[in-house]
Amino acid sequence: MRVPAISIVIPTYNTAAMTLGCCRSVLSSMPESSELIVVDDGSHDGTVDVLSSQAPQVRVLRLETNRGFAAAANRGVAEATGDIILLLNSDAVVEDGALQAFLSAFENDSSLGVAGARLLEQDGRPQWSGGTTPTLLWMIGVVSGAGHLARRFRREIDDPNRGIDWVSGAAMAFRRAVWRDAGPLSERFLFYCQDLDFCVHARAAGWKIRIIENARVVHALGGTVAGSSRLRQDPERLWSDLLAWGSGYYGWRWGVVARMVLIAAALGRIAVGAVRGDESTPALVRAIRRLADRS
Repeated sequence: MRVPAISIVIPTYNTAAMTLGCCRSVLSSMPESSELIVVDDGSHDGTVDVLSSQAPQVRVLRLETNRGFAAAANRGVAEATGDIILLLNSDAVVEDGALQAFLSAFENDSSLGVAGARLLEQDGRPQWSGGTTPTLLWMIGVVSGAGHLARRFRREIDDPNRGIDWVSGAAMAFRRAVWRDAGPLSERFLFYCQDLDFCVHARAAGWKIRIIENARVVHALGGTVAGSSRLRQDPERLWSDLLAWGSGYYGWRWGVVARMVLIAAALGRIAVGAVRGDESTPALVRAIRRLADRS
């Protein structure tokens, strides 16, 4: 039996239409002898029926209960048989040539362990695709809403000629050998940081991390979790996961200080938002409560 050139694994939960679009983009440009696996994480929107009727080429694994992104991804990778595996968000659309670009990158560099796509907004603008290991200052930027002030540094971080520490799990490819070294994805996170955690462990095992410029993927950032929210993310889970990851990476003392600092940054954001009439305040308040309660 021939080993697939690449296994594409798409975890999904109640995103039937987006998942179908994602699958169609993959199927239209999938290299010969590849496999596409969708892991339905207990959806109740008819995802399995939609794929069965409109994309019968897709192998669908059905989880009876919703277990979260990491658990669904881990199940899909466990079933995949390719030497190269691509984890792909259901709100992503793969451009022509992207899958082959991933394969070529791994073929040309035996030290490359994890490769991220060049993510794009739906209007073609570049989206942040990866970066250096997060610091407390970086997390303050995320929680305070002032992260846009760091854009001047993002060009350096995304420069493919420089090393980076992690890539976005929206479209993250890796060797099966890396999965043995750094996987599976940690299921202790609520939704975010699994990609960061995986990449950090892969680097510690000696693997190189890169963004592949020719592997272009359009990503509807927040499409699977934020819905129509202008935040394009779920702060209740994002902030909590950042704190959980940082506490594990930097230590519990760091976590104690970080929790207080991040709560203060969040309160400052809410105060500014109140003046501006920010409609996202209730979501931010819930995020602060989760941040305070996260152990």
